[in-house]
Amino acid sequence: MIDFEKLSGYASAFTTAENEQLRRMEEKAHEIYIPIMQPSAMAFLQQLIRWTKATRILELGTAIGYSAIRMRIAAGDSARIVSIERDPEMIREARQNISEIGFDQSIRVVEGDATADLQEVCESAPFDLILIDAAKAQYQHLFLDYSRFLKTGGVIVTDNVFFHGLVCDIDTVRKKQLHRLVEKVDCFNHFLAARNDFETVFLTVGDGLAVSTKKHGPESVEGSAR
Repeated sequence: MIDFEKLSGYASAFTTAENEQLRRMEEKAHEIYIPIMQPSAMAFLQQLIRWTKATRILELGTAIGYSAIRMRIAAGDSARIVSIERDPEMIREARQNISEIGFDQSIRVVEGDATADLQEVCESAPFDLILIDAAKAQYQHLFLDYSRFLKTGGVIVTDNVFFHGLVCDIDTVRKKQLHRLVEKVDCFNHFLAARNDFETVFLTVGDGLAVSTKKHGPESVEGSAR
């Protein structure tokens, strides 16, 4: 059987960051285990942004600003990205990285818990694309809460939906806390597949991506001013 992580690493070898600052961010994330998107998943997300011409983007989980910066590069000068993070140290570093690359006017880092109602999100909606890359245990809650801020035809991308391949072999996970987390990710994937207001495809890119296109949503905030 083909090793999923080995295959993902093979794919990642064909992707490169756009500049030296991003390469340094990748190295630091690897050294001290800061969670950032895997290179192949990030490259696909950038292509998706180009294909859909998404410019209004919401990110749940900023970390050091790596994904936000690369999404901004893909979306171009007209991009307006709102990124939510609750860790003060991550926020400080993300803002510094964003400032160094000159994207202060395009990327707004909002301090707060993504599970709370945040005024900045309401004011910036509707979004063309939403990236969910926050606490995995909250994926279903976050999807339900934020899908109303997505325009019809917009896309929600959820990272890490295969959780290192463990969703295919849950019974072998012995640690109770990890077992519960893997079960929640698996339940979330089934939840996505069952929705009739979204069309979802699961991709074996990076650690697994779910790409969900919004078909309709009467409770959306598409009437908000742009």
